[in-house]
Amino acid sequence: MGITRGTTRLLLEESKRKPFGGSLLELGKMFVFLGDKDLSHWARVHQVELTPGVEFQSSHDPVLAAQGCLGDRYFFERLGFDEVTSLDAAPWEGADVITDMNLPVAEDLHGRFDVIFEGGTLHSIFHLPNVLANIHAMLRPGGRMIHAMTASHNQVDLGFYMLSPTFFMDYYRANGWHLEKVLLCEHVAYWIGGKLETGPWDIYEYTTGCLDHLSFGRYGGKQLSIFAVATKTEDSRCDVIPQQGYYQALWREDREARLAEQEARARKIASRSWLYDSAAYSAYKHLTERLRRSFLPRRMPPRVARY
Repeated sequence: MGITRGTTRLLLEESKRKPFGGSLLELGKMFVFLGDKDLSHWARVHQVELTPGVEFQSSHDPVLAAQGCLGDRYFFERLGFDEVTSLDAAPWEGADVITDMNLPVAEDLHGRFDVIFEGGTLHSIFHLPNVLANIHAMLRPGGRMIHAMTASHNQVDLGFYMLSPTFFMDYYRANGWHLEKVLLCEHVAYWIGGKLETGPWDIYEYTTGCLDHLSFGRYGGKQLSIFAVATKTEDSRCDVIPQQGYYQALWREDREARLAEQEARARKIASRSWLYDSAAYSAYKHLTERLRRSFLPRRMPPRVARY
């Protein structure tokens, strides 16, 4: 649960789109892996004015504080928030509210927040439907839910789940939220002295189906995280169970045309069964797939930034 350079720059871009203010809820008390000079530098790059006069606060983690890293409250107040509240299941990091998001939150938290932020918390909570219901309950209409550094690919055992971008796309659309963006954030992460660092982030705009051709092991070896922003409307809900976008698109296709296409493909395969059943062809396919995954370029959606 942390905020790196890439997350910071995406938050500054979101602030530029719609300035931050009011009350923020952090799901998990965030580690901030950068200092005040870094924040000021990136704010100038993105042409965002930080809030002046905020009392400085170092990281709650002594190792990060020794390296000049910022405290979470200071970081978010500089971004423009008037009130910053942190929520966690355990008290050991000093969160303001101690509650288990697997269970319904107390009613005094309902409708309290203008923005809810999670920077790698969602995938570590087991009961996702309850988490989403709690987010809906605590966020005011017109408020934003921001997901950042949510584990998606090549982050095994970082949490319970690695969530595909279609999870966010399909859930928020099905429940009447205004989905502002779903971005794929590809990076290589490493640790230096207890501080999380990453190489430059390649950031891609996600659309339904744009990764279908990479689904079966062809994505690659870098880590992939999700950055998503959704706005709650007066008509938003949390109880509609979505169907995956891939199948929604499939069901909209002309069934008779698809059956005819499949029958033609079946006849073609039957005519080549001697080839497909041979050990030599299987070895050829195995080799070409290994080469594809190791050397051939991937077809990715549009890259929108490199942070």
